[in-house]
Amino acid sequence: MRHVSATILVLLFALGFAVAQESKADLFGGYSYLNIDTNGLTSRQSANGWEASISGNFNKWFAAEAAVSGYYKTYDILGVRVAVSDYSYVAGPRVNFKPLFVHAMIGGDHLSAGALGASASQDGLAGAFGGGVQWRLTGQISFRTSADYVFSRRNILGGSSVTQNNFRASVGIVYSFGKRASAYTAPRTAVPSGMRIPALGLMATVANGRGAAITEVAPNGVAALAGLNSGDVISSVDGKAVRNPMELQAELATKAAGARVRLGYLIRGTWQSETVVLLGSQ
Repeated sequence: MRHVSATILVLLFALGFAVAQESKADLFGGYSYLNIDTNGLTSRQSANGWEASISGNFNKWFAAEAAVSGYYKTYDILGVRVAVSDYSYVAGPRVNFKPLFVHAMIGGDHLSAGALGASASQDGLAGAFGGGVQWRLTGQISFRTSADYVFSRRNILGGSSVTQNNFRASVGIVYSFGKRASAYTAPRTAVPSGMRIPALGLMATVANGRGAAITEVAPNGVAALAGLNSGDVISSVDGKAVRNPMELQAELATKAAGARVRLGYLIRGTWQSETVVLLGSQ
């Protein structure tokens, strides 16, 4: 298990480095279902549990992810109640194709079983390969669902280790925090805070033809609730490009208060994203 532990330590270090560099990070937690291979001893079994993970993005496409999960099952064998718990800890690379993602993680697994006051446990190799979909609900909150092929190598009954071919499905909530810093800095106009965009609750300045660079966001305003931050650049309204705050204001002026508007924007001037907002008063 030394090589597994070393691999996880390296990957966790890389994850920590990504987060420390102000890259966007996602924290996930939710319910997980595991379909278990018993290697022919019984029919396939089912177990309920949980999964949690954290990922730090190095750029738009690549991230490092670390995940832990736990599953619990109780059996009645010849009138004897046997309680089984299974924990895994894996880490590895993740590739984002928003809203889709795929990941490949490897690490370890800890299985324990107890009955009649006696217990046994075993550690082994484990891995998870799969992916899922992550939809943003509002602001920094997203809904995630995923499915993985999960393998483990062990034999708690003794003898040579065997491979279990398991499958899991998980659903839960993602909290996103932090924005990846970039070398981009929005230029300032003669007015320090730029032009006021009341329908979005923000101030913006020109961004060299790339759009309207946000300089200030009103607390609890439309932009703040949508997860926009100072330094982000609004580049389109309902698919139509805007090159500066004046064009942004002109496009919004044609919309009524409360209208649903799709904004395209660059996160810190680098990552392209979109969000739908309900406009405030002009």
